[in-house]
Amino acid sequence: MASTIQKSQNKIDSVIIVIPSLNPDQKLIELMQRIRSSISESVPVVIVNDGSDPETHLFFKKAASDDHCQVLTHEENGGKGKALKTAFDYILNQYPDSTGVITVDGDGQHTTEDVKRCIEYFLSNPETVILGSRHFSKSATPLRSRFGNLFTRKLISNLNGLKLTDTQTGLRVLPYSTLKDLLNIEGERYEYEMNMLFYFRDHNIDIEEIPIETIYIEENKSSHFNPLIDSLKIYSVFIKYSLSALVSFLIDIALFTLLVSLLRSVLPVSYIIVSTVVARVSSASFNYLSNRYLVFKAKKRNTSVYKYSLLFGIEMFLSGAIVQGLILYTALETEWMVKIFVDIIIFCLGFFVQKNWVFKKEHQKDSKQVKD
Repeated sequence: MASTIQKSQNKIDSVIIVIPSLNPDQKLIELMQRIRSSISESVPVVIVNDGSDPETHLFFKKAASDDHCQVLTHEENGGKGKALKTAFDYILNQYPDSTGVITVDGDGQHTTEDVKRCIEYFLSNPETVILGSRHFSKSATPLRSRFGNLFTRKLISNLNGLKLTDTQTGLRVLPYSTLKDLLNIEGERYEYEMNMLFYFRDHNIDIEEIPIETIYIEENKSSHFNPLIDSLKIYSVFIKYSLSALVSFLIDIALFTLLVSLLRSVLPVSYIIVSTVVARVSSASFNYLSNRYLVFKAKKRNTSVYKYSLLFGIEMFLSGAIVQGLILYTALETEWMVKIFVDIIIFCLGFFVQKNWVFKKEHQKDSKQVKD
C-alpha cells in the first residue's frame, strides 16, 4: 500500500505548478500552504514575479523559503503571457523529465482540490490539454466576468469551431511536449492564453474540460485584466478580419461606381456585369492577400486559395447577375445602392461558407467535457 501511494505521489510531482503573480498578498502564501497540505509536500512550484511593486516582494521571499519553490523575477511588468513563457522556458531547462505543467492563478480563485483533480485526470491522459472550466451562474459571477467570458465563448465557437465552456480559465494542465512550441506563440498578456487554444486546435491536440468551482473574491477586484486593452488584444484577429472585409468592400463599391459611370454609354447591356467583375477581382485580391499575410499570417498556401477562388467566382456572378436583373426589370435605378443591398446578403452567406468550408481545418475538433 505504501509503495502504491509513493508511486501516485511521484506522478503528481511530475507536473510542475506554475503561478504567474503581480503584486500578490497573503493569498499567495495561503495558496502555497494549501498546495503542500492538499496536493504534495514536494511537487515543484515555479512562481513568476512579473514586475511587482517592491512592497509586495516579502510575499515572494516567503514563498521562496519553500525548498521546492523557485521564484523567477521580471524587473518590469511584461504581462501574463510573458510570465508564462518565462516559466515554461525555465521548466524545459530544469525539469526535462516532467510530464507537464499546470498553470494556477495566485489570487485564490482556484481551489487546491480542483488543482489536484485536474492533475490526476491529466496523468491518465498525458497528451491531452486539461482546462479547469468554470460555470458562470448569475449569482456567483461579477457582471464583467460573466459577460466577457460569454461573449468570448460565443465568438470563439462561431468563428473558430472551439466549443469551450470557459475560454479564459487560468487553470490549465499542459503536456510537457507542447511547451517548446508555446514559447513561440504570439502574445505577451492575456491574449496569449487565447492564442494557446488556437495552437492546440491547429495541431490536433485534444482538449478536455473539467468542471471546477467558480470563485470570485471581492467581485474579482484583484484581477489585472484590463477590459478595454486586453479585450482588444484577445479579439485582434477578428478586428483585423473585419477591417480587411470593410476595406475590400469599400474598394469594390468605389471601383464599381467609377466603372459604371464610365461604361454605361459604352456597354449599355453589360456595363454592370463588366464593372462588377473588375471591381470584385480587385477587391477580392486585396481581401485574400490581406487575410493571408496580415490577419491569419499563413506562411504556406493550401487548398483555401482554390476554394476561395471558386467561392469568389460564384459570389461575383451572383452579384452581377442579380444587380443587373434588378436594374433591368424593376423600377430601381441607382446601381450602387442596389449593389450594396445585394452584396450584404451575399457577404453574410459567403462568411458562413468561408468559416465552414474555405478555411475549415480538417483536423479541427471540439473539446470534450468531463462530467462530475
